Amino acid sequence: MGVTVRRDTELPDRLAEAGRRVGVALTEALDWIRPAVNAVTEVASRPEVRSVIERAEKILRRRPCLCFCARTHPCDVGICEPFDAVITRPHNSDLLGEIDVPLCAPCAAARAAREFAG
Repeated sequence: MGVTVRRDTELPDRLAEAGRRVGVALTEALDWIRPAVNAVTEVASRPEVRSVIERAEKILRRRPCLCFCARTHPCDVGICEPFDAVITRPHNSDLLGEIDVPLCAPCAAARAAREFAG
């Protein structure tokens, strides 16, 4: 007695058709937005635009110096580079406890000299 296996070919055909339709829809969508993407890419690659982008990236990478110069090194108040913190140092805050404070190089050196001098 033999068993006959009936293969359902309808499901694979439906899946193949669905895949084809998704592929067509994606291709059409990409073709529709491609001119806009190309225009943005062209503008972004211009030297004057690239220069502005690079300056903005540089500014965004900078961290402010939060030294409180007048209190932590009062003899060297004018040395701070306000937007060029390079290290952090611990600071005891009555409100927050010990926190890391970003410092520029001149403020860090002035604070270290003041701590060393006592």
